[in-house]
Amino acid sequence: MAAMTEPFDLLAYLADPVGTLTEARQRCPVVRTEDGTSMVIGHDEVRSLLGDGRLVVNFVEALEGMGVTGGPFHDWMAISPLDNEGEEHRRWRTLMNRTFTPGRVKQVRPFLAAEADRLATDLAQRGDVELMADFADVLPALGLCELIGVPAEDRTHFTRLAHTVGWGFRPLQLVDHLAEVDAALTELVAYAAGLLEARRVSPRDDLVSHIATAGPEAGYTDADCAGFLAGLVFAGNDTTRNQIGWMVGVLVERPDAWDAIGTGTWEVAAAVEELMRHRSAAPVVTRRAVETVEVAGTTFAPGDHVLLSLWGADSDPCTFPDPLVLDPVANAGIPHLGFGHGPHHCLGAALARAELQESLRALTTTLAVPEVREPIEWSLPVGINGPTRVPLRVRPR
Repeated sequence: MAAMTEPFDLLAYLADPVGTLTEARQRCPVVRTEDGTSMVIGHDEVRSLLGDGRLVVNFVEALEGMGVTGGPFHDWMAISPLDNEGEEHRRWRTLMNRTFTPGRVKQVRPFLAAEADRLATDLAQRGDVELMADFADVLPALGLCELIGVPAEDRTHFTRLAHTVGWGFRPLQLVDHLAEVDAALTELVAYAAGLLEARRVSPRDDLVSHIATAGPEAGYTDADCAGFLAGLVFAGNDTTRNQIGWMVGVLVERPDAWDAIGTGTWEVAAAVEELMRHRSAAPVVTRRAVETVEVAGTTFAPGDHVLLSLWGADSDPCTFPDPLVLDPVANAGIPHLGFGHGPHHCLGAALARAELQESLRALTTTLAVPEVREPIEWSLPVGINGPTRVPLRVRPR
């Protein structure tokens, strides 16, 4: 099928992303926005393009398009591996894969389980809660701090910095929060540099100590390593907290699914994968063509900016037979794109899965189906996305 000739209405998408994507897909897997930018919404097309070296990440270009042309966040992203491709990106992934391993995640799993149980039990005792502040903001940050090796006395401050830097991945809000993001990132990098230096003097069995050793061995400077560590912090914190919010936001509308997980009818790990398919914390990723690319009858020329809709891909009926229905059994084995695909597949997927699984297990086994006591407040479906407030009334199961 050829690309849509009728422009894809972005305002309609922001108001009703699922309905707009469903309607657009009736005609084609590639749509054009009113400014001429292409958005790819078909599952096979998005998955293929995520692994296509002819499309490259373009985060800094997007920043500059919003008028952010300098400052700590812009300059950090300009040299960040998150915005790199090719050999330099592979070199960084090799370093991270030597330090950020599934084995290390397995070591922190008991800590995650205990903290998730503690937080869920506290919710049950309180009754009226706000899920984001009382649970989702807390558990991923604790897990990341435990894995990295942040001292207990620094974790509250460390978490606050990570949350603030997270505004950098919300395009529609970044400009209003840019000064806060720049200040928090500067402080976070300085803290990371100090922690790396401390581990060089007194190494421990934690991620910081391994980066402090392996980074220079791989040819990276102290400043590089501090920047890498800062990147892991907010990339690993903000996405997971939003994904927890999405999981609960979906499940409170599906009491049968909440109980199926809580009673063991649905296996927790499979439920997490299905909930990520149903609604991931990253709705869209952006790329720029560096060579001519043709997909589904649409040609992208060098320099063209392309939006890859993860929500569109993961709700494609050509891949998922009944995509708007939660079904971890029917969709088992079909790869969702919530963690991306290809060279930029989420580095922290193992940690995120552990955090999401322990969160879902603890919440559904400790709590009966929550009642939404005030409307859930959602951020717009661009950048990292999720609920900003989830006011609940809860009781023990």
